[in-house]
Amino acid sequence: MQPLNIKLYDLARAKLHLKDSDAMEFVSTIHELQENLKENLVTKDFLSKELSDTKFDILKWLFIFWVGQLSITIGIVLMLIKK
Repeated sequence: MQPLNIKLYDLARAKLHLKDSDAMEFVSTIHELQENLKENLVTKDFLSKELSDTKFDILKWLFIFWVGQLSITIGIVLMLIKK
């Protein structure tokens, strides 16, 4: 066991009044939770890629919106000119 786990084991036994097996299970559960937290962290590269993909999607939809607005405006102006 690592020194930090031994210290946690001793604290669980002394302060929580746990049996040996319960204290070991407590320490192993905390260790597993810590490992799961490390696995679920987001890296800077992943976050950067996700942000750039999101920016691209926003720009794509803005372009489609602008083209639609421009076509409607041109249609209205042509309709007013013909009358």
